[in-house]
Amino acid sequence: MGFLRVRCRHGRDATALVYGEKEKNRWRERNQDNKGEYSWIQHPVFSLESMEKGTKVMDERKVLILIDQIDKTKEIADYSFGEKEDVIHIYFMRRRDQFYRYKKNRVVIKTSPRPLTITHGVVLCGGLPLRNVQEVVQFEDLCKVFFDNQQTGIYKSSAIRVGTAEEAHNQAAQVLDYWHDNVQYTTTEGKPDLFLQKQFSRLHRIHPDSVLVTYLRRAPIAKAERNAIADIYPFRINVSQKEALEQALASQISIIEGPPGTGKTQTILNILANLVVMKKKSVAVVSGNNAAVQNVKDKLQKHGYGFIAATLGNKDNREAFFQSLPEYPVAGWQSNRQEDEILDQILKLSEQLKELLTLVNRKAKLEQEIEAYRLEQKHFLFHHEKHNLEEMGRIFYRRQTADTIIAFLADEYFTGDRSFRFLQKAKLLFKYGFVHFQKWKENRLEWITRLQMKYYELKLEELEKERSGIQQKLETQSFDELLRQHEAYSTTLFRHKLYEKYKAKRKYSGTAKSYQGDWKEFIEHFPIVLSTTHALRSCIPDDYLFDYVMIDEASQVDLLTGALAMSCAKNVIIVGDTKQLPQIVDKDIKAKLKTEAVDEAYDYFNQSLLSSMLAVYGEKVPKTMLKEHYRCRRGIIGFCNQQYYNNELIPLKVEETAEPPIRLHYTAAGNHMRKVTRGAQTGTCNQREIETVKEEILKELQLQNIPLEDIGFATPYRLQVEEANGILAEQVEIDTVHRYQGREKRIMILSTVLDQTRAGQMGKRFVEDSCLVNVAVSRAQEQFILVTDHALFRKSRKDIGNLIRYIEYSTLHENITQSQLISVFDLLYSEYSERLRDLQSRLLFNTKLKSRFQSEKIIELVLSDLLKEDAYKCFTFCTHVHLKDIFKDTEPLSDAEQKYVKNRASFDFVIYDVMNKQPLLAIEVDGFAFHRNHPQQQERDELKNNICRKYQFPLLRLPTTGSGEEAKIRNELDRLISG
Repeated sequence: MGFLRVRCRHGRDATALVYGEKEKNRWRERNQDNKGEYSWIQHPVFSLESMEKGTKVMDERKVLILIDQIDKTKEIADYSFGEKEDVIHIYFMRRRDQFYRYKKNRVVIKTSPRPLTITHGVVLCGGLPLRNVQEVVQFEDLCKVFFDNQQTGIYKSSAIRVGTAEEAHNQAAQVLDYWHDNVQYTTTEGKPDLFLQKQFSRLHRIHPDSVLVTYLRRAPIAKAERNAIADIYPFRINVSQKEALEQALASQISIIEGPPGTGKTQTILNILANLVVMKKKSVAVVSGNNAAVQNVKDKLQKHGYGFIAATLGNKDNREAFFQSLPEYPVAGWQSNRQEDEILDQILKLSEQLKELLTLVNRKAKLEQEIEAYRLEQKHFLFHHEKHNLEEMGRIFYRRQTADTIIAFLADEYFTGDRSFRFLQKAKLLFKYGFVHFQKWKENRLEWITRLQMKYYELKLEELEKERSGIQQKLETQSFDELLRQHEAYSTTLFRHKLYEKYKAKRKYSGTAKSYQGDWKEFIEHFPIVLSTTHALRSCIPDDYLFDYVMIDEASQVDLLTGALAMSCAKNVIIVGDTKQLPQIVDKDIKAKLKTEAVDEAYDYFNQSLLSSMLAVYGEKVPKTMLKEHYRCRRGIIGFCNQQYYNNELIPLKVEETAEPPIRLHYTAAGNHMRKVTRGAQTGTCNQREIETVKEEILKELQLQNIPLEDIGFATPYRLQVEEANGILAEQVEIDTVHRYQGREKRIMILSTVLDQTRAGQMGKRFVEDSCLVNVAVSRAQEQFILVTDHALFRKSRKDIGNLIRYIEYSTLHENITQSQLISVFDLLYSEYSERLRDLQSRLLFNTKLKSRFQSEKIIELVLSDLLKEDAYKCFTFCTHVHLKDIFKDTEPLSDAEQKYVKNRASFDFVIYDVMNKQPLLAIEVDGFAFHRNHPQQQERDELKNNICRKYQFPLLRLPTTGSGEEAKIRNELDRLISG
């Protein structure tokens, strides 16, 4: 017995695989026409054991056969070289009597291996230890690694080395050990997640070229060479989406931050168009849930491109995909223009659009500013409606601008200082044309108020003029038409390339069971694979790497499934938003772990994939924030913009309705929350809030002819959802805020459920979660309505409290208009304070003012640093705010106090709420010499103290001879937060 090769000399060589005398005789009988001599030689690549068992299996330790770079050795019965030098015949185990022809450049055959000695060492691949290694065999430039579980892996010899036991415990290895420890305790619906455990067990070997290795080793992020070919945008374009695409195509790892409504899916589609069609790359689009991936599929299908994507993932999805394999509807997509000609046109249009797209954003910013100034102007006019300002005449003999009015008020501020009075008067005369010094002295307060009102008028006039100028330029240069042409040319080229690719292709004929064996053909038909992060590895052949993996909703992707996805990628594009809801993990697992804690950046319990990548690379990772916002009206997204996005979002939604964009409904006084602790359904609910929605809000919306199907009801509590389903009309879409992420509604209602009971107080931390509130508000397209307890959140400095104050300020709610304290005129005083800072810095040469100004500068820097901290981001401040702009009604004041307010009284600093601009704390910097040596100043100080006491307005005095200013201010801020 043995394993033999038959060679027949008769015109040409022939080969066959035989073993034993019986098969030798059968072969002779079948080939008796081939006269000549037979020579029998031992086959070098079959195992004797397999021959004795009656099977012909190549010995994987003696030969390596790769087809299309995939190890197929185990599946091959034999091979031979065809008549042509560039053809190889492959006999597969499943059809031993039939060979398949392959071009020689698709097949790699290596023999003469050399085993590596690993008796006392560990095998490292790309610096990471391979787990459960049995042996390693080197075939020249490739190594084949055999694992205990009968799996194998192919690696470049340059990436494999035998290391010491100490090297197996580097940081990357510790992270993997920690993750492996975590995964054995993960559950799905209360049962062990065996599928995840199985997929994760395959990470005993990680491809050295995968992005997972880069991430675990914190290796530098590789840069890709950008070619000169213009990028195409068949799904439209804006400034930040263009930047995101360019970053993604240029880096091994990139992050796209996608706040709500910023065209995240549109960006993904444009990236896919460039990667898959223009660059011929393979791409997997994955997410932690099927809904996000399906959204990409739906958008592709909507535009007629669904056939280039395969929906894989779990078994059900795969079977559904293969049961209805797509046709390739590319007929009519051929272009009669040359590709270079189309690309030149796209490049030309891109250059023309570059400036115009920036102008579109500037116009949107201006509209945002105009709306803010109009709102502040309303507040100003409301609080000064008693002043007979129109009867006052002109005080300048030449026209002023908004900027010169602010500059004048700042310069005038210093006329009260005797040393500068003459110089200041001369400056006011020549710089502004101001001559009515006596009139000003007699009615200083009224004149300041009149100028402040004039400031709003002029500022709005200037902003509207700039907006009109931009609009005119956009129309003159045909922006809309250029944008349409850019999209049309991009679409033409995109479709033409698809036509060239698919015109001669037959419908794919593989099955859910066979496609991995024909992977090259499969991925040629479907260059985009859609899956969950959970299942991606199970969808593809071992060791296959996509050119790119795009991970959507990455803030909801945990590190275990995120690692699985990155192990399949050469490059990764991470799309998500740290300001939206993160993944939910079972923190009870932590107590069961046997491994030591790892670096915080890789902590399974505290990091999503997105936050982890940011923690690992910080500012070194290429990152783009999508800023153009399309979903919500300005008044809705304005809250999210202020609260979460540092006012970086640019609202572009066209205002189509006069209805208020954001509203507040307080429930009647009383505690209406209920906690259900027994029965089939337990949890927290509030029927009064549901009834308020039914009896008041829905009826009002129906009177506005808004269909119930356009209304969404969200709440943090599952039981509130169940209760609402039984009370509200079935057409209203009701769900938890967590499940609403990724969705949107024309009208959105949020029910907070809690009341002022102890249980309600305890629930505030959950309900006021920043990510939860951000998601809830940003689901609304036209109107957001908050339904909440009448008092629970009013003093809260967290998210719901901030939201309430934002709504109250936006709607001039009675809580604002009836307050004895006036909302600070934020826009006006911000400009005023900035001008005063410039003047103060120039006046520091004066010895009498130097000490005071330096002390104020120090406090200003302290305040600026403090209010950057997350704990105090609900506060802001202005300088030198007039008392008349803080206290609404001076009737409670004595004659002396009223006179003091009308003179030139102001606070050095006023800290106020970011959302409703309500003043919260005044700070005075008291110069020692100025206050202690001037009895008149001490009297003025006492007047100011008494005024603040009457209005119960906190005043913090900081003497210039004191110390610990930061601690004193911090204590006051903490007191404001605690209520």
